[in-house]
Amino acid sequence: MICSHPVYWKERKIENNRQVYIEHEAVLELFEDRVQAPDEQFTMDQIHDVSYRGLSETYGFFYLHTIKGVRTFIVKETPLHWIEAFRTCR
Repeated sequence: MICSHPVYWKERKIENNRQVYIEHEAVLELFEDRVQAPDEQFTMDQIHDVSYRGLSETYGFFYLHTIKGVRTFIVKETPLHWIEAFRTCR
């Protein structure tokens, strides 16, 4: 593994007649030949580009542009190190 970056998603549940949000964390991993997302895997030739957009002081969006469409991940820290490592691998 070359690099990894934590990504997050929120799950909405109803418990005791109340709406609660549960935050989950996983890791987006960069290997020499592929990118392993929490629920799917992409080879390097399936990925067109990666990008990042800060949303607030707390969250941002990390975009993985693939042949299957754009995959969006919520991040809490800027993934610039991951993006630089990805572009060097290409």
